[in-house]
Amino acid sequence: MRPSIADARSIALQLLIFLAADDERMERFLALTGTNPGEIRALADNAGFCRALLEHVCSDEPLLVAFAAAENCDPQRVVAACVALGGTGFE
Repeated sequence: MRPSIADARSIALQLLIFLAADDERMERFLALTGTNPGEIRALADNAGFCRALLEHVCSDEPLLVAFAAAENCDPQRVVAACVALGGTGFE
């Protein structure tokens, strides 16, 4: 079952917290997306940014599995959240 847009955004924000808890993971996300750390607060509610977060994790299986384990959820739910926001689920 595909999560609602609100649920998908919630998963993306959980992912942002997960990435921010690890400097290496966060730096990699910022480098790959070209996002400035100072922009994150303003972008956090943006659907495109949420989709980028989910696309990022879905394109890196070890990261996807680590996030899903940390959140005690099925990785397919994360992929479904990405699709719900208009992403492909995989880059």
